[in-house]
Amino acid sequence: MSKQIIIQPIPQKSEDSRGSAHFIDLKQLGEYMIFYRKKGAIGGNHYHKGLSTAKNPEQFLLVSGEATLRWKNLETQESGMYKLISPVEVHIYPWIWHEVEADTDYIMIELNAMEEGKADTFYLENN
Repeated sequence: MSKQIIIQPIPQKSEDSRGSAHFIDLKQLGEYMIFYRKKGAIGGNHYHKGLSTAKNPEQFLLVSGEATLRWKNLETQESGMYKLISPVEVHIYPWIWHEVEADTDYIMIELNAMEEGKADTFYLENN
């Protein structure tokens, strides 16, 4: 059998009430996360200190759907929100607390692996 075309399923790593997460390992580039989120789901609710190159800045692609990105600069206390309408690329720099709420069902690709960013993911009690 020749290796002209390979088709394989993208494995699901987790699922909860917000939707599901699938990881894809692009051999040349590493593992990325694909999130299928349901309307009303909230993700993120954290910030990064820039310890991981994958989180400095954090980068994701909203490839389908719409979402609201809420943010707060933890150094200046400035805050705001953006309406994200796909397709859009987002870069979030260190010390910016952020959360993403699904305004519609959406699909997002986060350009890093879960394990890669764990040590540089921090949560606030009150934001």
